[in-house]
Amino acid sequence: MPSQIEIQLTQEQLADFAVYYEGDYKPLVGLLIRWGAFQYEAEDVAQEAMQAAFMTWPTVQSPKAFVRKAAHRILRRRWQVAEREACAARRAAQDAMVEAFDANEDLPEYRRMMRALPDAQRVVFELHHDGYGYAEISEITGQQRETVRSNVRHARQKLVRMMDPESTRREATHGP
Repeated sequence: MPSQIEIQLTQEQLADFAVYYEGDYKPLVGLLIRWGAFQYEAEDVAQEAMQAAFMTWPTVQSPKAFVRKAAHRILRRRWQVAEREACAARRAAQDAMVEAFDANEDLPEYRRMMRALPDAQRVVFELHHDGYGYAEISEITGQQRETVRSNVRHARQKLVRMMDPESTRREATHGP
């Protein structure tokens, strides 16, 4: 954090950075918005990119290029984090639906739904549900690890669609 790092800039360097900041902050925010960021998000990312420039100001050769590259990386990282969080929330909702249904395993409906899954998906789903990891399931079934992951995901998606036909295909298909 800047408060913990001593930044040694001359008065001239401080003045140069201030001039640059004043002239490029709004165009940078505009660019970030054109890239797809919301206003508040663009302002936060622009501020963070400007901070990165300030931290290395004496060595920055092309401030506009430096700040835009930093802003692009920061924005992309934020979107990746947001997507992972959204994916985790969707998966948690799916798992909650499956667990709520699983609590009533003795129901004929549970058996019907499990029989509706292809054999490969049913086997890996049940093993995964019992706590086995992808590598262990791969060893047990002889399937490749990525195939196991795919089969678990597809089984989960099909079960969710069977339990909630109103669920959208997009919600059911996103996730690791």
